[in-house]
Amino acid sequence: MDKIVELIESGYECQFLDFKERQYHKDKSMDLLMDIMAMANSRHNGDKFIIIGIKDRPEGKEIKGIDPKDFIDSSNYGQLVLNNIEPEIQFDYFKYEYKDVVLGIFKIYETDNKPYMMRKNFSGLKEGLCLIRKGSLNTIAKRSDFDYMYLSKGHFEIRFLERALHAVHDIEGCASIEIVLTNSTELPITINRGTLYIHDDDGKELSRHLVYGLNEYVGADYKISLPPKSEVLGRLMVGFDSLDVVKLNIDEYGIGTEGFNIELVLEDVRENQYSATMNKARVFVDGDFLWKVKHKKGIPHKFRTHR
Repeated sequence: MDKIVELIESGYECQFLDFKERQYHKDKSMDLLMDIMAMANSRHNGDKFIIIGIKDRPEGKEIKGIDPKDFIDSSNYGQLVLNNIEPEIQFDYFKYEYKDVVLGIFKIYETDNKPYMMRKNFSGLKEGLCLIRKGSLNTIAKRSDFDYMYLSKGHFEIRFLERALHAVHDIEGCASIEIVLTNSTELPITINRGTLYIHDDDGKELSRHLVYGLNEYVGADYKISLPPKSEVLGRLMVGFDSLDVVKLNIDEYGIGTEGFNIELVLEDVRENQYSATMNKARVFVDGDFLWKVKHKKGIPHKFRTHR
């Protein structure tokens, strides 16, 4: 299905899509600047769209279209935005025919030079104003938004260095897997929350495991700090218990009968999330984690720990 048709028929107003009933005429220049700026600053990484000629009602969209004779040339909008917003925002405005009506489409793209803001005062908009699209609303950018914009100029990468989760730390109640965390941004990043998910091939969640530290068990209050342009290697510690052995169908020898799909999601103190996935990973288990599966099969188990 054509991307624009999909947005018209199934899309809803969000950080990359907005619907407007009428074109932005001269008396609506301020609205145009606000909407284009907010869309360009949104956290969505792909193209953003403003579709003109559709009235978005709670009960559904009303596709009204615009008169082709009244279509405003893209250059008029382009000059207005170029004169008032910095740095330059790349966008097009073009006609689009949909079921015998003509719509106007703003396509905003290559917005990788955030933040975009007012370069001068214009019709009630003050120099330096920075708006960002959040959900279906435009709002003034906050400190955390600027942090994210500058952060996005680099990247934070998670890499798995092995294809197996080792549930062998029964005293701490943890499993571990070796990873590398890379912070190539200009800002420090402090991870303080995370979860490792294990899914089957159909995407069904089998188990989830909270992150408790790197190279050592700390608990829920752990922190992993990476200065700008830095990298850290270590064993990520995640919670694990004997019930997880049952959920993952691990046998009495501590070996899973199939590969799993693993997803690791980390969150920093600014509430930014980072993730990595690995398919066909294995899970190996040892120690007191195996007592339940052994008990189920009538196999004696000598405990090392007391829970």
